[in-house]
Amino acid sequence: MTLLLSTVIGWSLFGALVACWGAITGRWFLFPALDAEDSISELRASVLIDVATRLGRVGGVFFPVALGLVFLRQLQEFRDPFSSWMEDAELLAIGTEWGRTWIYGLVGSILLMASFVAVKWTRQVAWVTASLLTVALSAFPALTGHANGTEGLRWISLPSDILHVSAVGAWIGGLTFVLLAERAWRSRAGYPGDTLLPDLVPLFSRVALPSVIVLLMTGILAAWIHLPSLSALLTTSYGRILIMKLGLVLVILVIGFVNWRRITPRLMDLNGPPVMRKSAALELLFAHTVLLVTAVLTRTSPLDH
Repeated sequence: MTLLLSTVIGWSLFGALVACWGAITGRWFLFPALDAEDSISELRASVLIDVATRLGRVGGVFFPVALGLVFLRQLQEFRDPFSSWMEDAELLAIGTEWGRTWIYGLVGSILLMASFVAVKWTRQVAWVTASLLTVALSAFPALTGHANGTEGLRWISLPSDILHVSAVGAWIGGLTFVLLAERAWRSRAGYPGDTLLPDLVPLFSRVALPSVIVLLMTGILAAWIHLPSLSALLTTSYGRILIMKLGLVLVILVIGFVNWRRITPRLMDLNGPPVMRKSAALELLFAHTVLLVTAVLTRTSPLDH
């Protein structure tokens, strides 16, 4: 399997997680805060809940698809050329710890998809179920990746990796929700200048800032765990890819800081929201580039073998 295809498969899994995290971030952190502070109109509430639901359904539908692709990728690397595909698939799924974890993940992803679909009929129960499943499925990358291969340090590497994935999901997913909600509102508002950004962006900052802190702390911890020495940053493929990821993260942090300190105070001005929309879209683009690099990093051995 080519590196490009393998990377896209990894990105699809992260992308599905981010979409689900965006839905629950919007539903539990942004919508209630906006409702409490602004006594939002019924139309605004309808738009926000509808965006969260649709974002969750997109993530829920793509999650089992992404897991299926991940299984096929693993099967190609695992299989014995002298055995049939079915025999190797059965052995991988049932006879290995990775396969059993994958089965749990697949079942959870199907339940997650069903939960987001069921929001239409059982709103509160379905949202709670979808949220719990999203948190649980955030453990899949840790349980099937480098974090589970650290002998003697799993007690710290696994929780750290789960927190890392969750922080990324809340940050990037929350930003996705904000942009989609803004687009949906502008399409339904009475005049083009109407915007949700002055209300949503400050609330999103309350989620983004702690998420970034957790992201940085767990990222530093992961580098300390997986890299044998500081020189490995330059002498190993893992280290060089990690440097690329850190560089992109730094760019995102700069964009986010500018959004927070320079553009957010201007959101009540006429030109503020258009500038924020462009800057936030750029931040989101770089964020997905980081997810692509992360997909490569998770397939690269820290020890170059």
